[in-house]
Amino acid sequence: MNRQQRRQAERQARKKSVVQQSKGAVQKSPDETFERHLFGLTTIIQSKIKIGDKVYGSQGSGFYFTNESLRDPNLTSGQWIKIDGTWLVTNRHVVLPIKDGKEHLPEEFVFCFREIIDGKIIWKPIPITQEELRSRLKLHKDKSVDVALIDVHDYVNELMKDNSKKHILPALLGNNHLPDNNPIVIDVTSDIVVASYPKGFYDIVNKFPIVKSGIIASAWKFPFNGQPIFQIDAQLFPGSSGGLVISKPTNLAYFGGGINHSKMKEFVLLGVYSGEYIFYEEIDSYGKKQKIQRSYGLGNVWYSYLIPQIIKEGITYEGQSQKQDSAVMNQAELIHQDDCLKELHRKNEAKKIKGESSKI
Repeated sequence: MNRQQRRQAERQARKKSVVQQSKGAVQKSPDETFERHLFGLTTIIQSKIKIGDKVYGSQGSGFYFTNESLRDPNLTSGQWIKIDGTWLVTNRHVVLPIKDGKEHLPEEFVFCFREIIDGKIIWKPIPITQEELRSRLKLHKDKSVDVALIDVHDYVNELMKDNSKKHILPALLGNNHLPDNNPIVIDVTSDIVVASYPKGFYDIVNKFPIVKSGIIASAWKFPFNGQPIFQIDAQLFPGSSGGLVISKPTNLAYFGGGINHSKMKEFVLLGVYSGEYIFYEEIDSYGKKQKIQRSYGLGNVWYSYLIPQIIKEGITYEGQSQKQDSAVMNQAELIHQDDCLKELHRKNEAKKIKGESSKI
């Protein structure tokens, strides 16, 4: 059975499943389960850099990845999975904001977990000092790879030790979701989903990211223009950098010679979003030549296999400054207002009023 026949079989099975559910009792929507899964996966990221007497704020997106043991495909019942680490995944240019063509290690870096207080979901900001960020940060040996990992395993462990049940823990997203370890077939034109915080815009009440859809727009598994990226046809905005890119969640997939069904919608971790593919066009305006920034409406996504590569072989940040190719990397938007940092400062001000010491 070729790919076209397999997809046709999946569509027919999906229609049959919908008909069967409509005839039976009212069931819990699989989407609700997936939404809860997505709740703990992503975070908004903010940082501040200081250049001379000026302070700049930078905002991006990120998600949590667990370095976990692979499932045994021969076991149909539940099984224990060993977790060797938890990492915050984002873009290099989000962790090391670029200003005047140079990378800067932020004086203040904040990512967030979620917690429930008085029935409301609020951010639990986690501030990291510059030196702590330096010690936790892992980068690819190739400096042009716009993917960065931050070790947050101890923070997740602390949340798990808390018996108050007020925290929304990061859901398991790890090696078992990588394309080579997952039976879901991916190819060019496959549907994709991007979860991120464009320009800091998201569901502020529920702390839920913006989820946009698109398709894979370049040859899958092939390095686009010689780089370990692929293109997606999806309209996104600054602040989405570092966003989670997955296949469209489904509870039906063809493998093992037949259609398989899962109670919870499954997906493949495809990569890390890294901005639009930008080029510059020279035009003549009233006798003067000007360069105009253009876009193909395509987005760069770094392949997810880079994540375990960095975990295994990554290097620390040595403070090098480098110029970035603007056609490949989109600088994180510099902003002055943000939600997560405001929540952090609000808590710090409350501590000061109570006479407690606080650190940022």
